Amino acid sequence: MSRLGTVVRFEFVRAVKKPAFWIGTLALPIVIVLVTLLVGAGQAAGADSVVSSTAAAKTPFHYVDHSGLVSESVAKRWGGSPSTDPEADQAAVRKGLLDAFIEFPASPTTKPIRVEAADKGLFGNGGYSSLASRVIEQSVAAAVDDPQAVRLLRSPPDTVLTTYQDGAIAPGWLSVVPPLLFAAAFFGLVILLAARMVTVVVEEKENRISEMILTTVTAGDLIRGKVIAMLLVGLVQVGVFVLPGLAALAATLPLVASRLGGLTLDPWRIVVGALLLVGGVLLASGLFVAVGAAVPSIKDASALQSAAIFALIIPVYAVFFVVTNPSSPVTAFFTYFPTFTPITALVRNAFGTLSVTESVVSIVLVFVVAAALLWFAEYLFRHSVAQYGSKVTLRQIVSWRRGRSTTS
Repeated sequence: MSRLGTVVRFEFVRAVKKPAFWIGTLALPIVIVLVTLLVGAGQAAGADSVVSSTAAAKTPFHYVDHSGLVSESVAKRWGGSPSTDPEADQAAVRKGLLDAFIEFPASPTTKPIRVEAADKGLFGNGGYSSLASRVIEQSVAAAVDDPQAVRLLRSPPDTVLTTYQDGAIAPGWLSVVPPLLFAAAFFGLVILLAARMVTVVVEEKENRISEMILTTVTAGDLIRGKVIAMLLVGLVQVGVFVLPGLAALAATLPLVASRLGGLTLDPWRIVVGALLLVGGVLLASGLFVAVGAAVPSIKDASALQSAAIFALIIPVYAVFFVVTNPSSPVTAFFTYFPTFTPITALVRNAFGTLSVTESVVSIVLVFVVAAALLWFAEYLFRHSVAQYGSKVTLRQIVSWRRGRSTTS
């Protein structure tokens, strides 16, 4: 146990003491904050111009009203006047002599209002549609005597929805957030740990010092120590992202809670998410360590490392389907295929579509497969540690097993 602790301490301290580690860890959050501030400042400075360009504004235009709904006084306030020669007005628009020509159909509820106008750019052109809509909206409102009806036409009333499940108020969208954080953490750890897990194993073979190291520590302790150390390093990196994110989430929750439902914590889903996260990270670690143990150099590991990452994150592309179709055989495949299980089960657990039985089976599956992969990775490393310049082949693995059986 002391040797395992020594390996963990050495690998962890060696990783976090490097300036490159902190530069890489802090660079992305800092860039995100800076970009957010710049975008916010830009929006604050340019919001008025963007809104004004797409909003209705007083514009000289001629119009034809086939509906009989447009009020001349309303249209005049917006710069409009009835057209006496529609064809001449359309020609004037094309020549740039008139800003806009609007034709209101006989039935605006079934046919669109046709607008021909001088080009003001992609954003500015939206103002013409707003102008036409505002003219007919205010014209109709002016013909209605009831002030309340006018207000309802201009701004539909808000609704407050309350749903019930098993006699209690059902949780809203915010109930998805806490367990979904486990899925986000898994995804982040996979991306952050992939290169590190592979590198710490391959570097021992590239430096050709493994034989000396294995005289003082077993291959199992060495691999386990490296895995634990890299997991701790990954947790430090994830913490740099998660803590500011949680602070931002806590600040925004009161603003959206009324519309999305209150934040509720389901103990079962939290426990399931935590166990799936731990098992999934161990599974991913075993997969990456096995890749590192099977190749002689970092260069050779790149293709296998990409394949391993892809094997873990493929379910991201099927998330919407598995959440909305929990009883589909395809969803069952994604849930129980070992490398797909972590993300699929974590997302389904967050949205409440993972049953108790499926939760238990998924948890057992990821831990069993993780144990098998970590054992296999240790086995590969122990037998290939002195193998320089060539990858481990399936034939070699079979020969190792046969040699052990013959010896026994």
